[in-house]
Amino acid sequence: MHKCLTLALPVRKQISSPFIKHYVTAAPRRRPKVVQGALAERPDPHAVKCDYIGPPDKLSNLRPYVRHIDKNETELAKKLRLKQLEVEAWNIDFWTRHNKRFYDEKADFIRLHKINVNETDDTYADRMSVFYKTFLDKNRRLHIMYNISWYIKNFDMLVLAFMVSCQKLFAIVKRYGGKKV
Repeated sequence: MHKCLTLALPVRKQISSPFIKHYVTAAPRRRPKVVQGALAERPDPHAVKCDYIGPPDKLSNLRPYVRHIDKNETELAKKLRLKQLEVEAWNIDFWTRHNKRFYDEKADFIRLHKINVNETDDTYADRMSVFYKTFLDKNRRLHIMYNISWYIKNFDMLVLAFMVSCQKLFAIVKRYGGKKV
Protein backbone atom coordinates (compact mmCIF):
# COMPACT_ATOMS: atom_id res chain seq x y z
CA MET A 1 0.00 0.00 0.00
CA HIS A 2 1.45 3.36 -0.97
CA LYS A 3 0.87 6.67 0.68
CA CYS A 4 -0.38 9.41 -1.56
CA LEU A 5 -0.19 13.14 -1.17
CA THR A 6 -3.14 15.15 -2.36
CA LEU A 7 -2.54 18.72 -3.40
CA ALA A 8 -5.22 21.35 -3.56
CA LEU A 9 -5.19 23.22 -6.83
CA PRO A 10 -6.02 26.91 -7.04
CA VAL A 11 -9.51 27.53 -8.36
CA ARG A 12 -10.29 30.46 -10.66
CA LYS A 13 -13.30 31.63 -8.66
CA GLN A 14 -13.42 32.23 -4.91
CA ILE A 15 -14.94 29.42 -2.85
CA SER A 16 -16.02 30.16 0.68
CA SER A 17 -15.23 26.68 2.02
CA PRO A 18 -11.96 26.05 3.86
CA PHE A 19 -10.99 23.34 1.35
CA ILE A 20 -11.34 23.78 -2.40
CA LYS A 21 -13.08 21.28 -4.62
CA HIS A 22 -10.33 20.18 -7.02
CA TYR A 23 -7.54 17.88 -5.88
CA VAL A 24 -4.62 16.19 -7.61
CA THR A 25 -3.64 12.76 -6.38
CA ALA A 26 0.04 12.04 -6.88
CA ALA A 27 0.89 8.34 -6.82
CA PRO A 28 4.43 7.00 -7.26
CA ARG A 29 5.46 6.41 -10.90
CA ARG A 30 2.14 7.67 -12.23
CA ARG A 31 1.08 10.95 -13.71
CA PRO A 32 -1.02 13.07 -11.35
CA LYS A 33 -4.73 12.44 -11.84
CA VAL A 34 -7.31 15.18 -11.30
CA VAL A 35 -10.10 14.06 -9.01
CA GLN A 36 -13.39 15.90 -8.76
CA GLY A 37 -14.45 16.01 -5.14
CA ALA A 38 -16.87 18.05 -3.13
CA LEU A 39 -14.94 18.56 0.08
CA ALA A 40 -16.85 21.32 1.79
CA GLU A 41 -15.04 20.77 5.10
CA ARG A 42 -11.74 19.51 6.45
CA PRO A 43 -11.42 15.72 5.90
CA ASP A 44 -11.28 13.39 8.92
CA PRO A 45 -7.65 12.22 9.36
CA HIS A 46 -8.88 8.73 10.38
CA ALA A 47 -11.06 8.36 7.28
CA VAL A 48 -8.67 9.52 4.55
CA LYS A 49 -6.03 7.32 3.00
CA CYS A 50 -3.75 10.21 2.01
CA ASP A 51 -2.38 13.43 3.41
CA TYR A 52 -4.27 16.49 2.19
CA ILE A 53 -2.88 19.97 1.64
CA GLY A 54 -5.57 22.62 1.72
CA PRO A 55 -5.72 26.05 0.12
CA PRO A 56 -3.67 28.89 1.63
CA ASP A 57 -4.94 30.27 4.92
CA LYS A 58 -6.13 33.87 4.51
CA LEU A 59 -4.15 35.16 7.49
CA SER A 60 -0.92 33.16 7.48
CA ASN A 61 -0.74 32.45 3.71
CA LEU A 62 0.33 28.88 4.58
CA ARG A 63 -1.38 25.75 3.28
CA PRO A 64 -2.77 23.65 6.16
CA TYR A 65 -2.23 19.89 6.21
CA VAL A 66 -4.65 17.13 7.10
CA ARG A 67 -2.38 14.23 7.97
CA HIS A 68 -3.54 10.66 7.42
CA ILE A 69 -3.61 8.59 10.61
CA ASP A 70 -2.61 5.01 9.84
CA LYS A 71 -4.52 2.21 11.59
CA ASN A 72 -1.23 0.48 12.46
CA GLU A 73 0.57 3.66 13.48
CA THR A 74 3.52 2.92 15.78
CA GLU A 75 4.35 5.03 18.82
CA LEU A 76 7.32 6.51 16.94
CA ALA A 77 5.19 7.35 13.88
CA LYS A 78 2.59 8.93 16.18
CA LYS A 79 5.32 10.98 17.85
CA LEU A 80 6.45 12.20 14.40
CA ARG A 81 2.90 13.07 13.32
CA LEU A 82 2.22 14.97 16.55
CA LYS A 83 5.52 16.82 16.20
CA GLN A 84 4.56 17.78 12.63
CA LEU A 85 1.20 19.07 13.85
CA GLU A 86 2.89 21.03 16.66
CA VAL A 87 5.40 22.63 14.29
CA GLU A 88 2.68 23.45 11.77
CA ALA A 89 0.57 25.14 14.47
CA TRP A 90 3.62 27.11 15.68
CA ASN A 91 4.43 28.15 12.11
CA ILE A 92 0.86 29.21 11.32
CA ASP A 93 0.68 31.19 14.57
CA PHE A 94 3.96 32.99 13.83
CA TRP A 95 3.02 33.95 10.27
CA THR A 96 -0.52 34.97 11.23
CA ARG A 97 0.81 37.41 13.84
CA HIS A 98 3.62 38.55 11.53
CA ASN A 99 1.32 39.22 8.57
CA LYS A 100 -1.22 41.05 10.73
CA ARG A 101 1.53 43.28 12.08
CA PHE A 102 2.86 43.84 8.53
CA TYR A 103 -0.50 44.86 7.07
CA ASP A 104 -1.35 47.09 10.05
CA GLU A 105 1.99 48.89 9.83
CA LYS A 106 1.69 49.17 6.05
CA ALA A 107 -1.76 50.77 6.35
CA ASP A 108 -0.41 53.18 9.00
CA PHE A 109 2.54 54.08 6.76
CA ILE A 110 0.27 54.74 3.77
CA ARG A 111 -2.08 56.86 5.88
CA LEU A 112 0.73 58.75 7.64
CA HIS A 113 2.65 59.55 4.46
CA LYS A 114 -0.53 60.21 2.46
CA ILE A 115 0.49 57.77 -0.25
CA ASN A 116 -1.97 57.40 -3.08
CA VAL A 117 -2.22 53.77 -4.13
CA ASN A 118 -3.11 54.96 -7.63
CA GLU A 119 0.24 56.74 -8.14
CA THR A 120 2.38 55.70 -11.05
CA ASP A 121 4.02 52.36 -10.45
CA ASP A 122 7.53 53.78 -9.99
CA THR A 123 6.49 56.46 -7.52
CA TYR A 124 4.41 54.07 -5.41
CA ALA A 125 7.12 51.42 -5.45
CA ASP A 126 9.81 53.93 -4.47
CA ARG A 127 7.80 55.31 -1.56
CA MET A 128 6.74 51.87 -0.34
CA SER A 129 10.31 50.52 -0.54
CA VAL A 130 11.10 52.80 2.42
CA PHE A 131 8.41 51.03 4.44
CA TYR A 132 9.53 47.55 3.38
CA LYS A 133 13.15 48.25 4.34
CA THR A 134 12.12 49.77 7.68
CA PHE A 135 9.83 46.84 8.46
CA LEU A 136 12.52 44.28 7.64
CA ASP A 137 15.17 46.15 9.63
CA LYS A 138 12.85 46.47 12.62
CA ASN A 139 11.99 42.75 12.54
CA ARG A 140 15.46 41.46 11.66
CA ARG A 141 16.09 39.91 15.08
CA LEU A 142 12.63 38.32 15.10
CA HIS A 143 13.27 36.76 11.66
CA ILE A 144 16.67 35.44 12.78
CA MET A 145 15.12 33.85 15.88
CA TYR A 146 12.30 32.38 13.75
CA ASN A 147 14.82 30.86 11.31
CA ILE A 148 16.90 29.32 14.10
CA SER A 149 13.77 27.85 15.73
CA TRP A 150 12.51 26.62 12.36
CA TYR A 151 15.78 24.82 11.61
CA ILE A 152 15.88 23.19 15.06
CA LYS A 153 12.25 22.03 14.78
CA ASN A 154 12.83 20.67 11.27
CA PHE A 155 15.98 18.86 12.34
CA ASP A 156 14.00 17.20 15.14
CA MET A 157 11.36 16.11 12.64
CA LEU A 158 14.04 14.86 10.24
CA VAL A 159 15.57 12.69 12.96
CA LEU A 160 12.13 11.30 13.87
CA ALA A 161 11.30 10.66 10.19
CA PHE A 162 14.61 8.80 9.77
CA MET A 163 13.83 6.67 12.83
CA VAL A 164 10.33 5.89 11.50
CA SER A 165 11.80 4.91 8.11
CA CYS A 166 14.32 2.61 9.81
CA GLN A 167 11.54 1.09 11.91
CA LYS A 168 9.50 0.38 8.76
CA LEU A 169 12.53 -1.11 7.02
CA PHE A 170 13.28 -3.41 9.98
CA ALA A 171 9.61 -4.48 10.08
CA ILE A 172 9.76 -5.45 6.38
CA VAL A 173 13.02 -7.35 6.86
CA LYS A 174 11.59 -9.14 9.90
CA ARG A 175 8.34 -9.99 8.08
CA TYR A 176 10.07 -11.57 5.09
CA GLY A 177 12.93 -13.06 7.14
CA GLY A 178 15.48 -12.94 4.36
CA LYS A 179 13.14 -14.35 1.66
CA LYS A 180 13.41 -12.80 -1.77
CA VAL A 181 10.60 -10.40 -2.47
